[in-house]
Amino acid sequence: MTRPDDTLARLGIDVEALRAGSISAAELAPRLAGADGVALAAALGDVAAPSVAALLVAIEPSVADRDVRKEIRRALYRLRQRGVPTPASEPSPSASARPAAVDIEGLLSAFDARGDRIAWIVRPAPSGTALTVAATLNEPAGLRDVHVAETSRKQLRTVRRRMETEAAIRLVAADWRVVDALLVEAHERAGGGASERDYLRIRPRLTSEPPAPASEPVSRRVAAPTDDELPALVAASVALVEEPELRGWYPTQEAAAPFVERIAEIRASPLLVSRAAQEERVREVVANAASTLFPPPVLRRRLEGTAYVLAETGRVEPARRALAAARALGQRPAAALEVPLVAALVERTVGALLAQTTARQEQERSGSLVMTPGEFLKDRAASRPGRTRG
Repeated sequence: MTRPDDTLARLGIDVEALRAGSISAAELAPRLAGADGVALAAALGDVAAPSVAALLVAIEPSVADRDVRKEIRRALYRLRQRGVPTPASEPSPSASARPAAVDIEGLLSAFDARGDRIAWIVRPAPSGTALTVAATLNEPAGLRDVHVAETSRKQLRTVRRRMETEAAIRLVAADWRVVDALLVEAHERAGGGASERDYLRIRPRLTSEPPAPASEPVSRRVAAPTDDELPALVAASVALVEEPELRGWYPTQEAAAPFVERIAEIRASPLLVSRAAQEERVREVVANAASTLFPPPVLRRRLEGTAYVLAETGRVEPARRALAAARALGQRPAAALEVPLVAALVERTVGALLAQTTARQEQERSGSLVMTPGEFLKDRAASRPGRTRG
């Protein structure tokens, strides 16, 4: 049987810090909203400390997941049974002004090759229509644009179908508070300002609640990879390039061109006569290409967001591979090229362009009398007669 302390340790939560009141509600709330929310709430109910009871009372009203909310109430009941004082929960002064959480919908797409994704928040309007906020977010640039309109549910369904069939953009349901927090974060990253990027101007039409801390949504359909599972899932991450959402995850030719040119120069250089030295220089360029074209913190966030879409569309194993690759990037960003998915993304971009460049160079040289010093030495060595021993 798993002990509560073991569960908390697995989730990276320090029991002593909990008892001492060093963990805030803002830090704990996203954990309870994740895939392990029920297990975490149950484990917290076994930590007999007033600070834990106060945290659970503070967090419970903001939890959207019904099962997690029930488990929090059970945990508080067990704490009271053990004599732990639990503060009475007080309704927020603005509670009457808040729209019912169940009435508001959130929708998110996966990331595309540029790091863009679509986010919608839909709130029923008194007129019977729906107030819809539609935005494009970029990782890492922030909010690209945001629009608000009142439309019918039928029109929304038609737009979603067209997006999926014509543009291969699939929107999946997500907690609207999570989507709202992502939009607030994106607004701040972009600097707000222009009306087409001013989400905070629109937000009061949706809610008066303070925004939650920004984090990627976590699907309850997928368990987080354990330490034991991580190596195998990371090794299998290369298969993710075949998923529709990731097939286009390649930088532009313009972005990859400097690395291709540098590799071509190294291979043609007459100064690097050692094959080993040449390949070492090439590996350095490829590693630089990986960190520049796919910055680990950015790629990690994109993988976490896309893992949610994969999970919510029934692709559990690809979702776990994406989460494992994201975790590996977070643990060792300097070793990003060791993640097979990253290596595949770089190879498909840089490798394909390099093959084209090399083929073009060879074709040009085949009709030329000019030889590089390296080619001349190679040709001379091959034609030199063997020495005989006298």
